Amino acid sequence: MQSRKVTILLFGIYLMFLTWIILFKLDIFSTLQLAYIGSRESSINLIPFAGTAMYNGVLDYQEIGLNVLCFVPFGIYLEMLNRTATWGKNLSLMIAVSLAYEVLQYTFRIGVADVTDILANGFGGAIGINIMYVLTSIWREKTYERVNQLALLLTILVASLLFLI
Repeated sequence: MQSRKVTILLFGIYLMFLTWIILFKLDIFSTLQLAYIGSRESSINLIPFAGTAMYNGVLDYQEIGLNVLCFVPFGIYLEMLNRTATWGKNLSLMIAVSLAYEVLQYTFRIGVADVTDILANGFGGAIGINIMYVLTSIWREKTYERVNQLALLLTILVASLLFLI
């Protein structure tokens, strides 16, 4: 039970960082002064791997890759917290959260709502879910404790790096 509480705490911290990254693009001043909300025009891209995913006519693999990477922990945490849920249910929940972030960006005019982001986020989450499947087949009952220890270490590392930016 203690392990679950640690997982919930780490997941909460992860969600705060994820929100800061997605909605505020790591900008501390925008986070503190929300006056810029609504100052830009809303934009939606419904064509996968086009629009904002393109930079000078070339697909921006780096941004797509970062989206995938940012959502790998989401899949891991969902699998840890919803152990009895199916792979598809956890993936659906993650895609719903990703869609919510895109709707928030569009509604508050703080970014471009982009279907490519939803696809990349879903792919990252699916990788995370699969990582947990592999780890539980290797470590069995020790998986959740070990993943929490690794997640704590990575949370401290990421927090340190983000605050240095």
